[in-house]
Amino acid sequence: MADPHMHVHGLVQLGMTRYEAKAYLTLIQRESYAASELANEAGIPRQRIYDVLNSLVSRGLARDWPGPVTRYAATDPEAAVERLLAVQRQSLAGLESHSTNLAASLRDTWSAGRQETAPLDYVEVLRDPGMVGARFRDLQREAEKSLLTLTKPPYAMPNNPLGLEATRRIVANGGDVRCIYEPGILDNPEVVAETLEFIKAGEGARVAAEVPMKLCLADGHRALFSLTDPIAGALTSTNILVEHPALASSLSYAFEAMWALGEPFEDALERRTKSSA
Repeated sequence: MADPHMHVHGLVQLGMTRYEAKAYLTLIQRESYAASELANEAGIPRQRIYDVLNSLVSRGLARDWPGPVTRYAATDPEAAVERLLAVQRQSLAGLESHSTNLAASLRDTWSAGRQETAPLDYVEVLRDPGMVGARFRDLQREAEKSLLTLTKPPYAMPNNPLGLEATRRIVANGGDVRCIYEPGILDNPEVVAETLEFIKAGEGARVAAEVPMKLCLADGHRALFSLTDPIAGALTSTNILVEHPALASSLSYAFEAMWALGEPFEDALERRTKSSA
């Protein structure tokens, strides 16, 4: 018989025990077996074989022929599988009914819990580095009125078409997209070229002597920022997303102060190009 292990697994999934599956698969190989013959052929302990056969017979998966030595034969496989499926369907129907009642009984508690606000449910600490990029993309995708950014190396998202699309969309709707960069960006031709694309799309860009941290403010109420470890420095950072208008407003004042002291990106680039010529 081809791939008996697969057949054993299939019958177990339908509700048989492994011994029952092995016994049934052996029974179908000839007309009938005595219990001792079946135990030897199927590799089932003799002390278990009668329990296994009685279970198969009581479930209609085998039949017994009384005589001087009782013999056992398998029920037609199609009928046997259908009986196993019927039991599974009945069990599933009961489970479905129970699950429906359980969900209904839990819903009231869940709904009441939605009314309780955790003290810091507006703060999300992003421990997975991959989530930082995902949340930044969310801010770009969902921002409607403004996107204010402080950026510094290392740049997490080079070649950012979503950012360009967001810039064009927000600016076209009369919104405000601005970014403050560190001077070191001027020495990176690839990042400079990308920044010029953002400026062309409508971004306001300036260079500040120092950018204290990475920051993105979206629509005046969502702030994504990165705090470097004061001892380990840039090697270790904590990334936080806060949805709180008061904090976002305070950070926007800091942004505006840095913006006022910054130099337009094109002017800073021209000056750097001339000094290196």
